[in-house]
Amino acid sequence: MTAKTMQYTCPTCGEATQNPVGTGEDMAALGLKSHRNLSDLTRPDAGYLNSPNRSGGPPMTTDGIVVHYTAGRYDGTVGWFQNPASQVSAHFVVARDGRRTQMVPLPDPDTEGPRDGKYKAWHCKSGNGRYFGIEHEYGYPGATGPSDWTEEMLDSSAELAAYLCALYSIPIQLELDPATRDWFTGFGGHYNVPDNDHTDPGPYFPWDFYLSRVTDYTSRLVQSPDGALTMAGGGTPYRTL
Repeated sequence: MTAKTMQYTCPTCGEATQNPVGTGEDMAALGLKSHRNLSDLTRPDAGYLNSPNRSGGPPMTTDGIVVHYTAGRYDGTVGWFQNPASQVSAHFVVARDGRRTQMVPLPDPDTEGPRDGKYKAWHCKSGNGRYFGIEHEYGYPGATGPSDWTEEMLDSSAELAAYLCALYSIPIQLELDPATRDWFTGFGGHYNVPDNDHTDPGPYFPWDFYLSRVTDYTSRLVQSPDGALTMAGGGTPYRTL
């Protein structure tokens, strides 16, 4: 296989990194697409309750983020994801009032680092190895209108998504329409991921507003005096649990 190099330039810090890629190789084969200046990025506060429903093996390729909604209430969803019998999980669950819980460890942003990054959440079948999953509280199956998406929930989720985008070089973009099932880079709904039959987040998810909030939170990354990038307003240091 002929090898070539792809360069990625971080829009926040300007660091350019070189990534080897083979001819005809899918972007997913590149593995983690992070770089060292973001390894000390602080993350938004989120409690951690471990889900046993996860896969090992090779690290995620971190191509994007899948937006979901839950079929139950926030606390019930967190409990369901902790139940081995459910056979489902997500990286994060976000409540209508903005509360959030992490349930599956994130890949280590430093591929040579000590933290375990092999786990993948069980949220979108064949897309589990490619995408992070963020679940949003609904409490019933299906959207009735834009008011079902509270600003507190969207804002809380957008902060998490901005962190993931910065840490793993995920572009803030929506490539596919809701009727298309195909692999994407950036953001998509559960309805976009191949080998799935779900319809969330439904027709009323405010993608433009949500992605604008993700962009806003990403722009709050600031350079600290010691050269490390942090989230404006502080926060706890990144740790994969």
